[in-house]
Amino acid sequence: MARQLDLRPRQILADLGCGRGGPGLWLAARAHAALVGIDFSPVAIAQARHRAAPFAADAAFAVADLARLPLTGQCVDRVLALDALQYAPDRVAAARQALRILKPGGRLVLTGWHPHTRGDEHLPPRHRHTDWTRVLHTAGFTGVHCTSTPAWDDAYQGIYRTALTLHAEPGSALAGLQGEARRRLPTAHLLRRVAVTAVRD
Repeated sequence: MARQLDLRPRQILADLGCGRGGPGLWLAARAHAALVGIDFSPVAIAQARHRAAPFAADAAFAVADLARLPLTGQCVDRVLALDALQYAPDRVAAARQALRILKPGGRLVLTGWHPHTRGDEHLPPRHRHTDWTRVLHTAGFTGVHCTSTPAWDDAYQGIYRTALTLHAEPGSALAGLQGEARRRLPTAHLLRRVAVTAVRD
């Protein structure tokens, strides 16, 4: 992700679906850049704000919907969306928001799930017809490049299987991960995780 973003000192990175802020904070601190994190969860944003201090990063966080970003146009140099845009109710609308906030020449890097076979009825509806190249071209991006990440697929499945072998207290993060594992593992072999890079002209 760091190589694909090519984030430079004093640039601004927007992390869409930032959660508790980890990847965005690490990337911004590593590049000596500023960070704006956006997530729908007030709890995650509160945790991200708390976690920012140890990174000594210039970071701000906001609660917002990915299809209605509270940022002005052309205000960031890079956009990161790790497994986030795939959960937006309207992926094209969310991608258009990412395009809107990017400066000319800016870059979007996202990760998400892509079906091995489009239209596969065994998959959850949100994944059956995913085509990130089409979504980003429709939103107005150019230079879209999609790469499979088989090592990530194996790693995710390994994490899920390991989580299911552990004892989890009800309501804990581990219990949440176990629920996710039970939902995802039966169809994991039907999906591949991809990394996508796109450019704003």
